Amino acid sequence: MLFVFAAAFFPARHIRRVEITQMAGGLAGLLLLAGSAIAANDLVDLRPPTQTGYRNTKVVVEVEGKLKLNSDGKEVQHLPLKVAGELNYSERVIAQSRQWTEVKVARHYHSAEARLTLHDTKIDNRLRRERQLIIVESGAKAAQMFSPEGPLQREELELLETVGSGLALESLLPPRVMKIGGSWQLENNVVARLLGLDAVNKQDCALTLDSAKDQIAEISLTGKVAGAVGGVSSDIELKGKLNFDLKQRAVTWLALACRENREIGHAQPGFEVLTTLKMVSAPCKPVAQLSDKALAGLPLSASPATTLLDLTSESARFQLLHDRRWQVMVERHDATILRMVDRGDLVAQCNLSPRPPLGKGEQLSLEGFQDDVKRILGQNFEQVVSGGEDVENGIRVLRVVVAGKAGELPIQWTYYHLSDDHGHRAALVFTIESSLLERYPQIDREFISGFRFLPDKQPTPGLSGPQSAAKPAEKKVDR
Repeated sequence: MLFVFAAAFFPARHIRRVEITQMAGGLAGLLLLAGSAIAANDLVDLRPPTQTGYRNTKVVVEVEGKLKLNSDGKEVQHLPLKVAGELNYSERVIAQSRQWTEVKVARHYHSAEARLTLHDTKIDNRLRRERQLIIVESGAKAAQMFSPEGPLQREELELLETVGSGLALESLLPPRVMKIGGSWQLENNVVARLLGLDAVNKQDCALTLDSAKDQIAEISLTGKVAGAVGGVSSDIELKGKLNFDLKQRAVTWLALACRENREIGHAQPGFEVLTTLKMVSAPCKPVAQLSDKALAGLPLSASPATTLLDLTSESARFQLLHDRRWQVMVERHDATILRMVDRGDLVAQCNLSPRPPLGKGEQLSLEGFQDDVKRILGQNFEQVVSGGEDVENGIRVLRVVVAGKAGELPIQWTYYHLSDDHGHRAALVFTIESSLLERYPQIDREFISGFRFLPDKQPTPGLSGPQSAAKPAEKKVDR
């Protein structure tokens, strides 16, 4: 499922205080009592605070446009796309740099849900209750969102990654005092985090202090951005407004609109969308779920372990914890196809399919598995590079590595046959160009280490007892 919070044009208009308060669902203390306006020649201190406390935030996002698909590699298809999402969370900054460009934020999501409409299909997406605690770790090169309570699903990650979710709003503020009408430019890394880009090639995003009255500074934002996500180019036109509370030293309201045209990637469709985002934020009292006591002992830093994604197939009865570079292309009860894309380059593909249980006392031998692989590859087969048998996490693993060619392109195929004591079986094949093997030597083994079979909902038909994974019968059996 694709959940896009990309961008789009909308007329930047002022929202009255009463409307903002209603949108915030009763967030207290958002705006202060009326006061005098600040003269054009007076200086306004917009510098962010050195540190912040807790705050409540509500985000409403709407997306409308079209998805671009090129499944046959020839004609590009366009499907109408709509997304409506709402997120409510409390957050606490637990670490930040002086310039707020590097920050770590802990968030407790009270609710996060969206409805995606793609052509005639409607899909509802919600964050699971057991993943309400989220860490946002943003730096100069990347922003990562993960849950210290366990792996997120791809749909949950896409739900949470809205425009503006990967940075502290304080990073939008200037490092100096400003006059009314004064402007300042955003750095590339701030623009990248604001729009969820991996890289910014060119941009002219600027903010202007429009007015300051009633203890509220009103700031406008405009710009055009040429960047990339996962190596796929994206062009964005951006307009927005934000309010800065001069007394509370906090950004309390943000409205953004971006028009984005993203190209089609190796593992993801492209799109042309108009996205509008409205965010209301206000300081709040300490939240128990974000206290030092609640966070103690939890992994609060992004790492290969904390950023794994959870792909669970109830129909195919397996769970897979995988690197985020793997993207699901096809997911059915009889087959799941994933592609690994690293910085825009297609690295590898994995085809995974469940297999029916064997008869009582039967198991596939390594010799029989090698014969099956040779037969499947046919003329593409050149030689068996290696083969082996092991037991990992209670799963018997047969592995056959084969060198060959697809046309004139040298390819390595790695075939796996997985089985357990309860009759579950799965077949996997990894395809990678031989020239990439040195750069990605362990991607298949990392993948297999995150695989497990789900317990049966009911006994598997045709089996009278468990088979031993530790002592397989040496017998050839067709896959």
